[in-house]
Amino acid sequence: MFIIWGKRAYGAVHKVGTTSVQTVFGHLYYLPLIPMSSHYVDFKTGSYYQLNNLDGRSILCGYLRIWMPLAFVIALIAFDVLDNTSSKVLCGLVMALSAVAGIGSFIFDKKVVRQESAQVREIMHRHFGVALDPYHCQASLQAEIEDRVRAHSNDPLDVFWYKSTLDDAVSQPHLVDMAVLRARCDRHDKPLQTRALQRLPGARKVA
Repeated sequence: MFIIWGKRAYGAVHKVGTTSVQTVFGHLYYLPLIPMSSHYVDFKTGSYYQLNNLDGRSILCGYLRIWMPLAFVIALIAFDVLDNTSSKVLCGLVMALSAVAGIGSFIFDKKVVRQESAQVREIMHRHFGVALDPYHCQASLQAEIEDRVRAHSNDPLDVFWYKSTLDDAVSQPHLVDMAVLRARCDRHDKPLQTRALQRLPGARKVA
């Protein structure tokens, strides 16, 4: 018997620009079984960056978008084959629920959006061409961000330049963007994260 198994990405969610979050599953006959790792994936360039943790929404949508259509087809076939009324009712219920769950996985991803992270990802896309949030990346992007700042400045870069930039109300917009991205690399510094997100456009300022 020929068995098809391996690893494959499913559950594209949180799309910003050409980048989405996807989860690699161990699959059997292309049916997702075991989630292994989640990644930012840019379909335009093919680049990907592993996330610190598995993304729950991507896992859920990965299952629903594959298993629910399969459940619908199986229930539809059973509905045509079975003669028992109660069995037909059960098949109809399965078809209805699987259709709602499958379609709902796409609606859920569009309606429930974490605006702050999306804004950070838009900044990253504007400056680096890939819409990701450094806070969620397993690999640190600190060096890439600081190299970009050095390339646009003739002055030596202070160790905590991004903290002073976030506190300076008159900093240049480009430098503020870089400071926000650099601050997101320090994911364990919660007060710094609050300061960085408060510099995003439209963010509520705390007195």
